[in-house]
Amino acid sequence: MDRLRVAVIGVGRIGLVHAENMAHRVQGAELVAMTTSVPARAEEARRRCGDVPVYASIEDLLDVATLDAVVVASSTSAHLANIKDCASAGLHIFCEKPLALSLEDCDAAISSVEDAGVTLMVGHVRQFDSGYMQAKRVIEENGIGKPIVFRAIAGDQDPPPPSFADPSVSGGLIVDAGYHDLYLARWLMADDIVRVYAEGGDLVDPAIGEVGDVDNAIVDFRFAGGGLGTLFISRTTRYGHDVRVEVVGQEGAVHVGTLRQTPLNILTRAGVHHDVIPDTAARYADAFVTELQVFVDHILKGKQPPVTGENAREALAVGLAAHQSMCEGRPVSLKGL
Repeated sequence: MDRLRVAVIGVGRIGLVHAENMAHRVQGAELVAMTTSVPARAEEARRRCGDVPVYASIEDLLDVATLDAVVVASSTSAHLANIKDCASAGLHIFCEKPLALSLEDCDAAISSVEDAGVTLMVGHVRQFDSGYMQAKRVIEENGIGKPIVFRAIAGDQDPPPPSFADPSVSGGLIVDAGYHDLYLARWLMADDIVRVYAEGGDLVDPAIGEVGDVDNAIVDFRFAGGGLGTLFISRTTRYGHDVRVEVVGQEGAVHVGTLRQTPLNILTRAGVHHDVIPDTAARYADAFVTELQVFVDHILKGKQPPVTGENAREALAVGLAAHQSMCEGRPVSLKGL
């Protein structure tokens, strides 16, 4: 096999980013199909990705299309069913994070791909961002000494629709928006998180609270080796997409993140101003291509790609424990999860 025939399941916000990248930027891949039940999205997907068939359901797709692999970018609540269907069809799977909404569903997803003998990679996009990769190298080369504290901000400019914020659909703020940072905390610190404590509230958008979610939260955590961590997650950083990570070591620190998109300051009587990064797709545009390229390259070479189902399960366990802590108002141990 010298070329991977790929379909994207669910061309919503991130799914359309993946479809465009598969169509135009990822080497060794051919986008041959997409799915969405929304006619306007189908029209937009064809406009941006070319004359590629769009099916209304995954069942229609699997009945007709000839495929080697899929990108699962549907709502998290549908991940398990989609993974099972695609694994049964013998397709390799790239799945957006989080893998599922429960550890039991993660286990079921992992078992389904193992039983089918296909490969699963989970979309931990920040692991493929140049800033985080360089930070990892600096830490591994002892550039800051032993890492002792992880600090992060994960801020989106505006809340998603309440229908998405509903924890039964997306997992809620911590599992959905804080997931990448909780994964990065374990990856950059090279240590397991063993205890979490979280507080949150619907402080800005009452509609988020009405579906059982919060729009701002703080998660504190302890690592097995004694290190400390803190994460501020927000749906309402109105000034821009504010995503920053810092690892403090015994001899220094590394900081990853920028608020500015264009390297331009505007100086007037009103003050000094610059633009901001609008969203995740803009901030991690190159990393989204890189992670799909890694997936395609590893499948074509018959190798196991990084970020396995087990990695995704471990990150979800932290997110679920933090959500439980927020709901119950107490620290939660991850022992046994």
